[in-house]
Amino acid sequence: MCEAHFNCIMQSIETRSSQGWIIINAEYEVVYVNESFCRMWQCTRENLLGKSLLQWYDGEKQNSQGRYFGPLIETMATGIEMQNVEARLPKYLSDECIWQLVDTFLIRDNKEKVEFGVASYSVIERFKAIEQQLNSINLKVIKAFSKAIGARDVYTMQHSEKVAALMFGLAEAMLLSKHEVTLAYLAGIVHDVGKIGVPENVLNKPGRLTEEEFILMKQHPTIGSDILRQIDGFADIASIVLHHHERYDGKGYPQQIAGESIPLLSRMLAVCDSYDAMVSARCYRQPVTKAQAMAEIEKCSSSQFDPVIAACFLRFLNSDLSLAAVD
Repeated sequence: MCEAHFNCIMQSIETRSSQGWIIINAEYEVVYVNESFCRMWQCTRENLLGKSLLQWYDGEKQNSQGRYFGPLIETMATGIEMQNVEARLPKYLSDECIWQLVDTFLIRDNKEKVEFGVASYSVIERFKAIEQQLNSINLKVIKAFSKAIGARDVYTMQHSEKVAALMFGLAEAMLLSKHEVTLAYLAGIVHDVGKIGVPENVLNKPGRLTEEEFILMKQHPTIGSDILRQIDGFADIASIVLHHHERYDGKGYPQQIAGESIPLLSRMLAVCDSYDAMVSARCYRQPVTKAQAMAEIEKCSSSQFDPVIAACFLRFLNSDLSLAAVD
């Protein structure tokens, strides 16, 4: 990989991503970490750059039970890339551990030799506390649906995790009750569960949908709501999911309701969903920057989005709360 290309990737990660990122070379030496990673692990770049990742584990790759010390080390050792793996990992030179959602992948040269291992991290510590309060059977059902969708469309699974984090943070910023914060997080996790009923060729089409295909895609809020209503205790979440593509001006779907007739958490979900869609890369388009996405949210305030929620969301994104919720 040429230095210019490498630097371009680093700049993109630094400016676009709220996740923690680390890159190591084939010898496990750290060649890059972003600021979000340093905040998560409470360390500095100087602590890490040029040093072996294995120093965290006394130079070992596995514990006494033969388990690898984290997804990135396992990916480097086995060549198996990972997506949305939940892992409880230690902070820098500390016994304190935090729950992370981790993706890993490898960068190879033109001879397929591994040059770098890359991992991204999202803190899910507070989200795990929410999950522990829920009916474990219902949560397993939801996660099973999420994995089923992820098998057909990796973007949707990753997108749902990010939207859930945004919903969680926005709900806290709006000073909603503990129950509403929990509902907000869960609604983010399951808001696209109805895509399990959308044909795969439509779901993953690398381009603009035809009118007929868009009609099929617009069915996913209704399908998702119908699925969720069958799960004990999920009636409120089903209603939130049903209306997350309604518009404040009444021009959305599926019921074309407007203003405060749309449930509060659905109005919040519309903003969080749209923001993450804009800043995420798709096979048919490049992501926009955080600033560009925020400008679009402001532009669509009062038409697509509730103006009060849109304004609160923009303040939230510019606050330290967004780093705690989304990083």
